[in-house]
Amino acid sequence: MSRTPLPRNVLTYYQCAPIHGEQFSNEVLGEWLEKQLPAILEGRYSGSTYQNKILAKHYWMFESPAQFFLSFRGTVEAQAQVWKQNFEEEYSSSIRMVPASEYAYPTECVTLQQMWEGVARLMHEMRATQRILVFMSDDYFDSFWTSSEFLAALWMLGKHPPKNKPMIDKVNFVRDSNSTHLQLFPNGFVELKVPMMDQSGMDRFPKLINNADPITSAPETQVPPHGFAKLIEAFMRKRFGYYDPEFVTSSYWNTVRVPCPVCKPRNLSPQQVDWKRHMMLSDNSPKIDYFGYFPAEPCELESGRVTCPHCLTRLRLENNRGVRTLWVPIQTTEKDQSRPVLQEHKVWEVFQ
Repeated sequence: MSRTPLPRNVLTYYQCAPIHGEQFSNEVLGEWLEKQLPAILEGRYSGSTYQNKILAKHYWMFESPAQFFLSFRGTVEAQAQVWKQNFEEEYSSSIRMVPASEYAYPTECVTLQQMWEGVARLMHEMRATQRILVFMSDDYFDSFWTSSEFLAALWMLGKHPPKNKPMIDKVNFVRDSNSTHLQLFPNGFVELKVPMMDQSGMDRFPKLINNADPITSAPETQVPPHGFAKLIEAFMRKRFGYYDPEFVTSSYWNTVRVPCPVCKPRNLSPQQVDWKRHMMLSDNSPKIDYFGYFPAEPCELESGRVTCPHCLTRLRLENNRGVRTLWVPIQTTEKDQSRPVLQEHKVWEVFQ
């Protein structure tokens, strides 16, 4: 637990910490400890309700997940919010809507690892609810985040080998914001003509998630293993994709990518979706990727001005939200045993 945001690559099943930009008081932490510590020591969560307003409105993903996860574009958030309220009242249910700034700010510059880390965190939320609602809008597939939520739902509908059944119970479409009627996923999928993932995509997606999920990966994978650890590396790479060369590079972990508001997709139709390009860590063009992101050097970020290499638009960057931290434990094989274990990365956002 923490009164300030945890490092972005820290996620636990028993966790009490604010999101980026917020803080918890001692009063908040004290109530959570009083209710949860005895239960945690017994290996469970307490079903107690919270009196503190901050705790009461906080979303407890593993402790008490909502009944549905709503995937929606931030551009239609107000519309989706009204629909959510109507649906909850009619069916006495609860729906989780992830706030626009929960995992990344709308125009935040992020690394490739950070982008897929956000997807992995969203997948934990989706699996916690087990039921996904896709609030379809004309610009739904323009966003990396909503497209990735759809991709995750598509993958999780496949059978999980250990249990030989889907990882989530149900996916439905919301096609009419004025009606609480839900469209069955197979019907909506065929009607919208969304492309299926081929087998190579089905195999690649879990590798992307495994190498970004805070529960299964860490930045110390950039340090080459030694001795007996090399055998473990060989097994993990073949079985789960860990230590794959494309996921241990400095560019994957550290190179910040800028979203170009000019080059981003606009009203991409469902049938135009290209899952292969979506899952590429770099597009065929070295200049800009599928969703309009391009890499920027640290000196460019610090100057506050960058130029899109594709459309040549001059973009203004600002750091108004401090830093995000990354937890990087020191390994015994490292020469520098006194380096900081927390890295600070400025939060850069694009302004036109």
